[in-house]
Parts: sequence; C-alpha cells; structure tokens
Amino acid sequence: MNLNHLMTDKAQSLKEPRADPAASYNSFAALPDGYIPEGRRNTVMSHIAGRLVKRYGDTHEARGAFLEKAKCCVPPLDENELDSIWSSAVKFGKAVSAQPGYVPPEVYNDPTPCKPDDYSDVGQAYAFTKHCRNYVRYSLATDYIVYDGVCWQESKPRSQAAMQQFTDTQLAEAKAWLTRAEERLEETGAKAVIAAHGKNASEFMTEKQKSALFAQRGAVAYRKFVLQRRDSKYQVAALREARPMVEIDHGELDKDGFLLNTPEYTVDLRKGMNGMQEHCAEDFITKCTAVSPGSRGADLWTDALHTFFCGDAELKEYVQRIAGLTLIGHVYIEALIIAHGDGRNGKSTFWNVLARVMGSYSGNISADALTVGCKRNVKPELAETKGKRLLIAAELEEGMRLNTSVVKQFCSTDEIYAEKKYKDPFAFTPTHTLVLYTNHLPKVGANDPGTWRRLIVVPFNARIDGSGDVKNYADYLFDNAGPAVLAWMIEGAEKVISDNFRIAQPECVKKATALYRENSDWLSHFLEECCEVGDTYSERSGDLYAAYRSFCGRSGEYTRSTTDFYAAVDTSGFERKHTKRGRIVLGLRLKSEFASVFAADE
Repeated sequence: MNLNHLMTDKAQSLKEPRADPAASYNSFAALPDGYIPEGRRNTVMSHIAGRLVKRYGDTHEARGAFLEKAKCCVPPLDENELDSIWSSAVKFGKAVSAQPGYVPPEVYNDPTPCKPDDYSDVGQAYAFTKHCRNYVRYSLATDYIVYDGVCWQESKPRSQAAMQQFTDTQLAEAKAWLTRAEERLEETGAKAVIAAHGKNASEFMTEKQKSALFAQRGAVAYRKFVLQRRDSKYQVAALREARPMVEIDHGELDKDGFLLNTPEYTVDLRKGMNGMQEHCAEDFITKCTAVSPGSRGADLWTDALHTFFCGDAELKEYVQRIAGLTLIGHVYIEALIIAHGDGRNGKSTFWNVLARVMGSYSGNISADALTVGCKRNVKPELAETKGKRLLIAAELEEGMRLNTSVVKQFCSTDEIYAEKKYKDPFAFTPTHTLVLYTNHLPKVGANDPGTWRRLIVVPFNARIDGSGDVKNYADYLFDNAGPAVLAWMIEGAEKVISDNFRIAQPECVKKATALYRENSDWLSHFLEECCEVGDTYSERSGDLYAAYRSFCGRSGEYTRSTTDFYAAVDTSGFERKHTKRGRIVLGLRLKSEFASVFAADE
C-alpha cells in the first residue's frame, strides 16, 4: 500500500472546508423522493450507515441520525434488521480505520489535527502515534513494524517514511492554517491595523481582530516547528520517543496460528477454503504467502505428486497432511521430517516449491546447525525462525552426526531463547515444522525413545529421467501451479485439523524410519560383531570398552566416551557390578577371537 499516496490524500482533505457535524447529520434526513421504497431499503440504509460510521464513528449522534433516516423506509424495517445493518457498518468501519492514512472522525473535524500539544520531541511523538498507531508499532524483538494493508513488515525505513509523510501532512496542515489565518486578518481589518500601527497594532484592535492576529501567529509558529522537525535528527528523536507509545508485546505478533495470510485475503485454516476473510491490521500478522490459493495448475501439480511419490496414494495422502501441518502456526508433531533418497528423485523440488509458495512463512536454517561439532553462534539463526511455519535444512555431508539435543530444541514446544544481531535477546514459542532433505542420513548416537520419536523418514524413491525433465522444475511448478499447490496444502491443513492432528504413518514411512534406527544402533553393531550374549556370561568392563575402541578403529565409526558407552550398555539392559575381578558387565562376553587379544596382553 502506498503510504505517501494515502497521506497526500489526507493532506489534500485538510485544505477542504470542514462540514458542520450537526448539519451533516441533518443532511441525511431528506432525499428528493422523501422516502426509501421496498427493494432499496437495505441497500440505501447500509450506504447511509457506512457513511455515518466512517465520518463520525460509532457515536450516539451518528446512530441517532441513522435511526432518523430509517423512518423514511416504506414499509419500515424491523429493529433487528436495522441493528444488523448498523453492526455491519461498525465492523466495516473498524476495518477501514486500520488502514494506513485513515483519518479518525475526531481528527477529520479538527482544522489542525496533527499539531502537537507542545513543540517538543515527546509532543511530536504523541502527535505521530495519535495518527499512525493503526499502522506503525514497535516491539523489542522486531524494532519498528509497519502495516502495508496486507501484513506488518519489520522495517526501519518504512517507519522513517511514515514519520516523513506525517510531517508532510503537518506541513500541508500548517500552510492551510496560515492561508486561512491570513484571509481572516484581511476579513476582520486586522491587516490594515497592523499596517497603520506596526508592533503596537494589538492595542488598537477589536477582539475579533486580536483573535485573527493570534491565530496567524500560531500558524506561523506551527509552520516553523514543522520545518524544523523535518530535519533528520528531529525525525530520529521523535521515533525514539514514540517507541513506548506504540509498543506491542512480540507475543501478540502472529498469535493466531490458524490464520494464514495470502496476498488477496486471510484464510482461517479451520474452515479450509471456506475460511477466506479480509485482511485486518488487528490480527498483527507479519507474514504472507507468495500466492493466493486457486485452481490454476491443478493438473500439473497432480502429475508432479504422482511422479515424486511413485503413485503411492497412501504416501501422497500422508505428505499432504504433513504439508498442511506446515501451514499451521503451532507445533503439533514434535519431529524432524527427513526427506531421504538418492539424487534426482524430486525431494528438493517438492519441498522448495512448498517453501516458495509459503512466502515469508517459510525459512531456511543451515544443515550443519543440526549436527555435532557446529561451532557457530546459532542464536541469530534461531531468532529468524520466530513466526516461521516451515523451516528447511538442505543436504548433509556423508557421515555427519546429528546433534540430538539441538534437534529436540528445534522440534519441541519449549520456548526458544534467541537474539537478532545488534538487538535485545527474547524468548518465543516455536511455530514451525522442521524438514531436512538429504541424500545422506545423518548418524544418530542416541537410541532413546525420546530421540527417535522426533525422527520421521519420508522416502523419496522416484527415479526421474534427466532426458525429458523440465529445467528448474521447482521454478516451473511455482510459476505454473503455485495457486493449486497452496490450495492442496490448505486442504491438507483442514484434514489434519479435523482429525485432531493425528496423522497415521504409512507402512513405507514406518519401514524407512525403523531401518534408519536399526542402522544407527552402533552398540548393537558392536555386540553383534564382537560379543556373545547370554544370562551366564560376564566380561570385564575395561576389556569390553577396549574391544569397542578397536571395533570403531576397524569400522571407521565414531568412538564414544566411556560415559556414553556405559550409559548405552546400561540402557540396553546389561547390568554392571563390582567383583574381586574388578568391575564387570553381566549378560555378555567377548567372542574368543577378541577376548584372546586382551588375554595375551595380561
């Protein structure tokens, strides 16, 4: 939305003569025909109600004028119908009042509505917030945010532009006031008195002439103040003082996780495609999808899904629900979705199309932030995830180990503490679904249920032939099927909400995840190769760990510390106890070929 255009319109309106409210109310009381016939009553009364609310607000006087005009309806409208018409007008008025540049009724009828009560930084800040509070806000997490008619955008330049445009309006107001004051000097004869008596002119003036002179001096002082306030340092000072006046808790931003903002309207996901509603500043939505949902490209998207998931209807249904879940701003499945498969199978294309369609609701995080050994400060990355609904991490190098504690943090409902560069730290509740697409599954050291409950592997087994494929297929799908993709995702959201967020995993997902866990069970691999298990067996714990270290050296596996090793042994159900031989592990023993190595060393 063009703030400059709106503020210019506002400045122009200041030059127009102000209507007397009482006279305006009365002007609605008569039409040329003197009555409103049946068939036109609702239309005419809705129009009148809208004009009254927009001009004078939801006031007793405005409602009285509305009811007075309703007497012209033939036959009369019943009271309930009139209440409904007025309520609709009031609701419409609230939507209009949230638009940038809106002039409230009490301001519209004031000849100098933008003039501060005192000419100071604080006075200017109060005047600015009085007029711009509906579309300029501030929070510690975001700094200034500005509403553009679709969503709130974090932007210092936009807040500066709002202040500049406000002083444009003030300047137009001051000039208009000065013009009227000069005309009043002429009309009252005060100008002639000034010419005749100079500095002592006020001694020879009537009360009307003095009033005109004081008004002219006030207009001059106001114009001087505004011209000074257009200097950069004063603009910055006023914005600084305005912060507490327009501050909003960052928890209020994007608070309703079931509202999805699109370029044309906001969608209440609980109602699916029937949940379309007008944009509203009071929703405090800071995100917007890149497209609005529609049917364009539906066949193309259906064919793409068939290719990506090899025609598996059960898997397509599951993935649609996961995709729908990514539209919702709450965490209902505390899991890392791992899209896995060899190259050229469509996994990156699929998720990148979804991310592009979701616009500013989606974001990226470096894949290495999820791995052991990441030395970077990830707090700035964490801060950027606030309000996101889909987070994508792309491709890991072979052999990298997953940092399970970080994954638990990313995939939980616990508050995240983060900070953007050069801004105050803050805490927020996660709203995102985290997806990792990769050719190489990361190694997982933990085997506890809490970790594996958070890992879901979605297999991508397609083999897309490169000879006939479309170059930049993700871009092609976005450009030609973006609306259909979003509609498909909204349908998935509606399904998962109606099923109370329960998503049944298809067999192929269960098998892929189970195989991943089996392959990640490093202790089982060691026991299988180097140990025998039995109730009557026992082994010295030192020899067992030494054999484990040798096993890791041969196999290239990462070597866990003694603490982690024995914790895994305990978790697997083996008991450790002290004996005369030292500390032993009950229930297993090294195979003879490995035990002999340690026996020879004794």
